[in-house]
Amino acid sequence: MTEPDRQRGILTTDDRDYLAGRKSLQSDSERNTRKRIRDRVRNGLYDFEYLAAELEERDVTQLVTESGETNTQAFDAAENAIAFIYRMCAYAPDSSGYSTNDRFRDVLQNGIEKGLDDRHEVLDFKLDLHCGLPREARHRLLRKIEQGEDVTLAELRELLENDYLDDSYIFRPLGEDGLPKDVEPQDVLSHDDFR
Repeated sequence: MTEPDRQRGILTTDDRDYLAGRKSLQSDSERNTRKRIRDRVRNGLYDFEYLAAELEERDVTQLVTESGETNTQAFDAAENAIAFIYRMCAYAPDSSGYSTNDRFRDVLQNGIEKGLDDRHEVLDFKLDLHCGLPREARHRLLRKIEQGEDVTLAELRELLENDYLDDSYIFRPLGEDGLPKDVEPQDVLSHDDFR
């Protein structure tokens, strides 16, 4: 995190102190402060249109370099900007069939397109984003496998990369009869099949 007493950006030093819990306010003053912060953030977001389209290349270069090196603090701050944008997507009103991840993916893709110069275009954009509670994701995916449902490649990758599958899940090639090769038919049946 950058120094809280740096120059004013969207937030003043007092705003940063309030948000970080270093400053308490009376209820009326707190309500006004929160509204002022929301208004500044909203207007700051609107200003990015000008920064993306109109800020000269030399200014952007100076922003991302410091003493000839990459300004890592600027990129850490950019990560926080992306985190805030994701939170905005998460708190937007729900739309049927349009999830937080869908909204974020669209915002990210559209933002990248706006950031490209006129000679370039997005040729391919794939963001395989799955957010949620790991326990619920694990349960959902394992239930799909146990019920014999198809899993997508992304779901299979999630199962494997997160070690959701243990040694009890053995994938074998299928024989001509549609059953796993070298397995006795009674071993293929679950306990539910014997009822």
